[in-house]
Amino acid sequence: MAWADTISFETIEREYGLNQNEVQKFMRKHQTEKTYRRWRERVEKRNGKSSKHETLSEISSRRQKY
Repeated sequence: MAWADTISFETIEREYGLNQNEVQKFMRKHQTEKTYRRWRERVEKRNGKSSKHETLSEISSRRQKY
């Protein structure tokens, strides 16, 4: 779910009980360093309507799609 652009950190927290920091730790643990860095860069560059946070995003899904 963390890879998906339309699924926010808040949705992940509701579904699995993991906050943003815990999602980041999970992603770091289960990916190669290069893949993790690319993911973090992609998440950090997003803002506005494509953000990973519901309050900033207009396109976030409030439920799991996978």
